[in-house]
Amino acid sequence: MIVVLCIISLLSVALGCYQEFIPPCSCRSFNSLTLEITCKDATDIEQLQVSLHKFQNSPIRTLYIINSSLQYLPSTIFSSFNIERLHFVNCTFNALTDSDVAFVGLEKSLKNLTVEESTIYSGWNWKHLKKLTGLMEIRTVKAGLDEIDWDIADISLLNLLSLQLMQDSISYIDDWAFARFKALKVFSLKNNLIPEVKRSMFPDPATNLIQINLSQNKIEELPLDIFTNMPNLVSILLAENSIVTIDMKTFAPVWSQLYKIDLLDNPLRCDCRLKWLMDRKFPENTRAECREPLKLNGTRIIKLHPDDLWC
Repeated sequence: MIVVLCIISLLSVALGCYQEFIPPCSCRSFNSLTLEITCKDATDIEQLQVSLHKFQNSPIRTLYIINSSLQYLPSTIFSSFNIERLHFVNCTFNALTDSDVAFVGLEKSLKNLTVEESTIYSGWNWKHLKKLTGLMEIRTVKAGLDEIDWDIADISLLNLLSLQLMQDSISYIDDWAFARFKALKVFSLKNNLIPEVKRSMFPDPATNLIQINLSQNKIEELPLDIFTNMPNLVSILLAENSIVTIDMKTFAPVWSQLYKIDLLDNPLRCDCRLKWLMDRKFPENTRAECREPLKLNGTRIIKLHPDDLWC
């Protein structure tokens, strides 16, 4: 037992994980191969840099910066680090960085960037992230976003596989916002204030896109061409919007390839406009219920009969 404890201790030291930490950061080994660093309540950037210094050149699986308030993160703060996942939770910054490019040194190692319940007072500047060529996923939750303008194209060459901008106040999206994100597989704008989307917002063709999540928005109808040229799309999530019908011209191009369709909590009117569905196989995971007419209220659409559908 003593030998095992010694080996674990030696591994921790080799990885740069010590028993005594310099606040505000602490460390634990992850699978005895990489580190997980957590920095809490940071308000002094110099103190944060000193605390992080001991972990330089160690493989870091995840760095969490939590409950912190800083002027900015110096562009070179991670210049000697190898970090795979970077998470900001409940943080405030006057600006993300002090130069045109953030997170110098993480260009190849950083795969995931998550910003949750955090505020950048100067606003989001997507070009700060444009050098992160290894980045595969960006995920924001309550990050102070209220619009997606044309400048998001500054990160379109990163080959992102997942872009999730959720639980915010986004009400405006540029007509071509995501058109150049060719590698995108998972796309989510869940829980925002979006009133409409356009086909031009997505790549054409969108050969890699497998999931679109627009749940909990303000969408009343979808363009007839919204899902065209999306040959690998298998999941469409539109719950809690204001959609009243499942239009054949809109959904027919992808209906047979879908695994999941979620239209729960929409004011669906189950009338003759849904008769086209009676001759089709429903996706394996279909979530949708009639709101009107009254006699069909609460009926799952997979239980409908052609005789139920009148205009």
